[in-house]
Amino acid sequence: MTTNPLKNIVDKNITDEVHNAFTRYSLGEFVKEPFQVKVGKNDVTVYAGFEYLNFLHRFLAENMKGVKEEVEISGVIESVKNLDAQLNQLGISFQRKKRFGKPGAKFFFPPQAIAVATYRKLVQEFFSEYLLFGISFPGGLLKVKSQTTPKLGEPTEKFVKLKFPLDFWKAFKEDYLFDVTAEGKEIIVNNTYLIDDIEVDTKLLEQDANLARKQARRRGQILRTITVDGKVIKEYKIPFSA
Repeated sequence: MTTNPLKNIVDKNITDEVHNAFTRYSLGEFVKEPFQVKVGKNDVTVYAGFEYLNFLHRFLAENMKGVKEEVEISGVIESVKNLDAQLNQLGISFQRKKRFGKPGAKFFFPPQAIAVATYRKLVQEFFSEYLLFGISFPGGLLKVKSQTTPKLGEPTEKFVKLKFPLDFWKAFKEDYLFDVTAEGKEIIVNNTYLIDDIEVDTKLLEQDANLARKQARRRGQILRTITVDGKVIKEYKIPFSA
């Protein structure tokens, strides 16, 4: 199963998580941050916008089964929920603080070593929250540019940095470079969301406008441009309804 929401759209597997990835968008054209991949001799480095944060955490969590050493995490989870009991159950050390000017709380993780299985549970159980923490492990890491959620419409280029050994490369290509046919040292994928229709449940809108907004389906196309080593090799549109 893919961890990439766009691959899920191509596969016509519209999960709740895929739907939720588009709820922040209104009608119009939205040029997204470049998804940049640099292939080195021993590892691969990825730079992506904020919207990929949780999905790249999931990619790591699902592909670290061969990592026997503990991993180190530090950072924040932001949530409007009280996560104390679940974090305590996982054995995560944390400190809860209020979010400035926003509802909910920030759960700060000091640097700490945890088992890979615990990291996997952390990502699974809190995937609907903002996973603004980093992780490092032998041969790889995931870092975030900021421990605060960006404002709507704020550019988030290179918000996430992911680095992993070549052992992960095959799985990553299948997940995130599923339509890249050429090999190269630098691959850049540019996506533009073209949303031309939003289907809203009018009855629900009268009862609960916020819920109606969250459940509304966006329809349109994703303009996808793939550049390998400075040369555009593919540009096409993916129709979607999510």
